[in-house]
Amino acid sequence: MRVSTVSITTACGRGFPEGTMFRCVLVATDFSFHSDRVLECIGGIPGMEEIVLAHVPAGGPDNDPTAGKELNKKAVLIGKSGIPVRPLLVQEKAGDTAGAIVRAAAQERASLIVMGARGTNLLRTLILGSVSRGVIETGTTDVLILHFKGEDAPDPSAMEPFCKNIFFKILCPVDFSKPTADLLAFLSDLPLVREVILLHVLPVPAFDKDSDALEAEAYAKLGELKRAYFRTGWVRTLVRHGDPVREIADCAQKEDVSLLVISRYGSRDYATNIPLGRTAAGVAGLVQRPVLVRYPHLHLDVAARELAPAEFPLAEQVWSGYRGQKADPVTDRIFAVFVEGHPAAVARCRRHPNGLEVDGVFVPDEYRNRGYARKAVEALVAACGKEPLYMHSTVALTGFYGTFGFLPIPERELPESIRARFGFAEGNLAGADASPMNRPPD
Repeated sequence: MRVSTVSITTACGRGFPEGTMFRCVLVATDFSFHSDRVLECIGGIPGMEEIVLAHVPAGGPDNDPTAGKELNKKAVLIGKSGIPVRPLLVQEKAGDTAGAIVRAAAQERASLIVMGARGTNLLRTLILGSVSRGVIETGTTDVLILHFKGEDAPDPSAMEPFCKNIFFKILCPVDFSKPTADLLAFLSDLPLVREVILLHVLPVPAFDKDSDALEAEAYAKLGELKRAYFRTGWVRTLVRHGDPVREIADCAQKEDVSLLVISRYGSRDYATNIPLGRTAAGVAGLVQRPVLVRYPHLHLDVAARELAPAEFPLAEQVWSGYRGQKADPVTDRIFAVFVEGHPAAVARCRRHPNGLEVDGVFVPDEYRNRGYARKAVEALVAACGKEPLYMHSTVALTGFYGTFGFLPIPERELPESIRARFGFAEGNLAGADASPMNRPPD
């Protein structure tokens, strides 16, 4: 059996009908006891038509001449199940094992990545190992993490209840967000499932004065989801109170589920640059059962508009990380970009006695590098650009503002009231990292 590398292999996803569940599964192995146990359990994955058995030799295939032979042996063993198995040696870059696995999955067009997780990190620190976490954070493929108890060789019986049918009884945490909708649509198409438990965790203690009303509301919403996505006979709903990670892990144990399926993102995570939501990371690290982390393919609702004066506190919340700016309804027009209803960028046009100044352009860290600042400035210029606009740009951003028609000007050409704002620089605006700019009217 030939061992191929990602540079010459053919993507296994090609040629299979669309909609086939997990038709191409990439299984990552490091030849450990844990990895061997994973190979014994993958038969319970529905819809497999080909398995890619991938190994990332430390330092590359040339540094481990025995890796190919060992990989072939493993491939022959799991190939006895009747599912075609192709071994794949993957070249890593700069020691980035997770990145190598993600690149291989993308090139192979895999619909699922399967990995084993060892006990030491998980039990002691309650976080995912670095490779597992890196694969989940940087890839766009669903990831199935198979957990094992024990620090050296895995407990031979640890995975036995789950190997025959991992997808038999599923616990699915939901938070009523867009990722939840994606997750439930995914679950509704899974074959072999006997039971699904939809769980919502209220972040308030059960003795809270509002807990009864919140619990009733949560059960009503869960009931709506149950009717919308499933044949109701095999779906149950649960509401619990407290820390989501702890409650989800506890429920998985008490309900004796064979698999926990969770979205990579929570209600707000997916709209930001957070690579992995806190709840998903905590659950994937803590639950000692198979965990499937779903990557939701979602369209973000992004809208830019001017704020009404009553909404100015929204801008001030964003500005809390930017010199504590305050809004003035008498002088200010503020434009914001909303991502899934959350303010992600703001820009202000302030009227001075002798001119309009653009400032307060700010994007919180979690929303950066997505073009939201550009959308905010575009909205401002469209609404205010019929008059001359002035600004003190940071030197590094003069090129950015130049794309909107702003041109560098001498400090003396700034209107007096706008120039006075940087009077502390005493004529040395470059030393204050400021460059005066003007945009002529449309």
